[in-house]
Amino acid sequence: MQLKQISFEPMNEVHNKEVKILKKLFNAIKNREKLEDIYDEFLKDVETHFSFEQKLMNEYGFFAKIPHKMEHDRILNELKQIKNHLDEYENLEKYFDESFIPWLNNHIATMDTVTAGFFSQIGVKI
Repeated sequence: MQLKQISFEPMNEVHNKEVKILKKLFNAIKNREKLEDIYDEFLKDVETHFSFEQKLMNEYGFFAKIPHKMEHDRILNELKQIKNHLDEYENLEKYFDESFIPWLNNHIATMDTVTAGFFSQIGVKI
């Protein structure tokens, strides 16, 4: 899976790391092994990913931080609810294929692209 690259490299790095963990998660779903551990790793990574972006949005006064955070909160709540249903392998794979990955691609193409452009324009350095 290849995600759209955006104009703020630190965000690309976070997204690329998430894709690596997501691939491990798909493998765990397919093989039905270590799923809980890898899902916990994935969930922690998503939380870190969102916290990273939200911290920067707050620190630099990003104009659309509230809707961006609301979208993070919504998807994070979904992922936390799914944790209770990890034994439903078929539904889990379907959720990631049909919901999470399309959401992530859309989120990067829209909200993250605008956010990255803002950070790049004001010269944020990490």
